[in-house]
Amino acid sequence: MKTITLEEHFGVPAASKWVPEMQGDWLAGQLDDLGEGRLQEMDAHGIDIQVLSLLSPGVQLLTGQEAVQTARNSNDLLAKAVREHPTRFMGWAALPTDDPRAAADELDRAVSELGLAGALVNSTFGTNGAFLDDPRFEPLLARIEQLGVPLYLHPAAPPQALRNLLFDGFTPVVGHLLETAAWGWHSELGLHSLRMVLAGVFERHPDLRVVLGHGGEMLPFMMARIDEFLLPERTGLAELPSAYFLRNFWVTTSALTALPPVLCALQVFGVDRVLFSVDYPLTQMGPVRAVLDALPLAPADKQKVAGGNAAALLGLGS
Repeated sequence: MKTITLEEHFGVPAASKWVPEMQGDWLAGQLDDLGEGRLQEMDAHGIDIQVLSLLSPGVQLLTGQEAVQTARNSNDLLAKAVREHPTRFMGWAALPTDDPRAAADELDRAVSELGLAGALVNSTFGTNGAFLDDPRFEPLLARIEQLGVPLYLHPAAPPQALRNLLFDGFTPVVGHLLETAAWGWHSELGLHSLRMVLAGVFERHPDLRVVLGHGGEMLPFMMARIDEFLLPERTGLAELPSAYFLRNFWVTTSALTALPPVLCALQVFGVDRVLFSVDYPLTQMGPVRAVLDALPLAPADKQKVAGGNAAALLGLGS
């Protein structure tokens, strides 16, 4: 059963200023490894291909020329790793969203010259002060659609004002986890994606393809209720929100080490829209692989989730 995972991270010094302290020094070592150590882990857990991306918040942490140059350097490094291991690695480009036109041009270079598979953008809210539905990002969204590559939308930390309002009053460790992996990342990214739908992004860009991690960032659980209230006569859209999600979005199993959220994603998005992923090295491969193996699916459907859907999305063929 061929496996492809799509949310697997590496680091570069200029863009890796955030590394969770509770993770320890081993995380930095695994982020830096784009060779044998990573490949050995993949082999041990039956992972055939990783699609690599810069660790959050990546280039979204940076502004101006520093963002542009760091994105170029990161994408060059990633393309080198892909060239060295072309059957094992693919890559998502990092983009300097502080300047959407520069981001569009860097995506063009990364896809057309470097051969990367598309882009991963960490949430632009905390660093750029706006979601991707903001008109300033139209040149970038148009270029992604024009190039016909997927956009992986990934979480990033919230702005300080939101941290103070929603996540204050706990120990530093608890507050940090509450605003990120335990809750805040996922609720914010679900909202980010829903805003893109409600703002008409997918009516203006009907061929734009977006990938969400972590079982769909809470959206599968809420989809029926979203549709119940956000009716076309209220939103001005041609269809219910779920129609756009089920046509323009895919969701991955990244970081999910239990069956129920994956089953919810499968029930709502369908077996053709769910993609196996790990979130390595923040999540280790073994527990997520165990969830894939335990899925109560027919062999053909399990193969879709394991790698077939990703191959189709990335244009890899059979």
